[in-house]
Amino acid sequence: MSDFKEQFEQKLDNLLQLKNDNVVIPRKEKRAQWIAQLLKIQKERPKTSDDYNMKKRFEILRVGDDGRLIRNRKGLETKFKFMVCSEEVLQAISVAHSAVGHGGEKKTFKEGQKKWANLTMQCCQMFISFCIECQEKKRT
Repeated sequence: MSDFKEQFEQKLDNLLQLKNDNVVIPRKEKRAQWIAQLLKIQKERPKTSDDYNMKKRFEILRVGDDGRLIRNRKGLETKFKFMVCSEEVLQAISVAHSAVGHGGEKKTFKEGQKKWANLTMQCCQMFISFCIECQEKKRT
């Protein structure tokens, strides 16, 4: 499992470096910065265009003393989707992939999108390319 994890995380890092500024999946540090920026915006009101964009895209869900970054909900919508960071991608996809019984990339992606707002199809495809059980299914 650790070899699988290392290979997946290295390939994910390469993918995220290629995307550079268009990163959909931030690192934990970047997500923490976004949360801090949102908390500041809530206290002082938005001042820059970046502040307005952050306020429009994200909100903070309070869980005890902890704050989790979620996609902004529309209107009175009660369902929320968390923003996954690169360190959590493997676990998020693994849970979704198991929930669909190794059902393939599209089913895994749809299942993951129920809880995670920024999970990408590319990440799901990459995960399945490393899934031993799925590779064995393809061979038979």
